[in-house]
Amino acid sequence: MLENAILVTGAGRRIGHHIAMRLHQAGYTVIAHYRTRTDEIQVLEQMGIKTVRAEFNNSAAILQFVDELKQHCTSFRALIHNASSFAPTSTDLAEAAAQYEQFFNVHMMAPFLISQGLQELLKGENDCPADIIHITDINVENPTPRFDIYGTTKAGLHNMMLVLAKKLAPSIKVNAVAPGPVLFTSQHSAAVQQQMLDETPLAKEGGVEPVYLAVKSLLDNPFITGASIPVDGGRRLSKR
Repeated sequence: MLENAILVTGAGRRIGHHIAMRLHQAGYTVIAHYRTRTDEIQVLEQMGIKTVRAEFNNSAAILQFVDELKQHCTSFRALIHNASSFAPTSTDLAEAAAQYEQFFNVHMMAPFLISQGLQELLKGENDCPADIIHITDINVENPTPRFDIYGTTKAGLHNMMLVLAKKLAPSIKVNAVAPGPVLFTSQHSAAVQQQMLDETPLAKEGGVEPVYLAVKSLLDNPFITGASIPVDGGRRLSKR
């Protein structure tokens, strides 16, 4: 049985993979959740990181995941809710409804049930609180209409951070990290990428390391709760 672990959801690629890898390198015990088995998950396993597969498509599946985590770990240092779905909203209303259900389950239902289900196992160190960290998005502050379902469910994740910071204090700190243009996706054409860079005061694609550094700073600081750290090169200031 593992002890004092940090759970990272959505660790099969991109930001989640990097956070899980870097936390392991920093000496933490890490449990990496994934939905689809990827080469990145194999890398984490080769490093000695415990991986757990789960779908977040309904409450029953999420609660089963919580029960499985309890079979692997007796206590948690932190929960990092990084799992995410990203796509523009469909123009077909029935498809958009299905998207909303999926995004709600991943961005809101899963973090809520996991945090509530593991609350009693969250233990801090050296008289410092334990941590819950939500990986949100700068769309929370300045939404993009084409991605309205994505943005509104991420906004729900941000609001959940605020209420849990009140609810779970003083034994658990709850904060958020809001990335901006750190890694472009296939959804971003060359023209869109250039527009995003033009709207970013620091004028570059940030990469995943700055997100990890923000997460690590929250883990290290015993006196921050209910806060959101933007990691966006300043894009929230000028995003259209």
